[in-house]
Amino acid sequence: VKEYQEIMAKAGNTDFNFSSLEGFIVAKVMVEGLKRAGKDLTREKLVAALESMNNVDLGEFVVNFSPTSHSGSKFVDLTMIGRGGKFLK
Repeated sequence: VKEYQEIMAKAGNTDFNFSSLEGFIVAKVMVEGLKRAGKDLTREKLVAALESMNNVDLGEFVVNFSPTSHSGSKFVDLTMIGRGGKFLK
């Protein structure tokens, strides 16, 4: 979360929310998957690379993928949206 907030703030955006945090995590997963897949990228190599990401720490967030599990995480955080449209915890 700290890395996400630092990058967002550096870009001039301090409106932190769960949607952009999820997008940030998805981007980190894809970058790691692409690195693992190597230069001659194919769909098969990317899928195999993503499925090899078991217990991978992306910086304060761990993902687990396998050939039989494509969820990545079972983390759930309950939040509410307030009257002003802001996320409340």
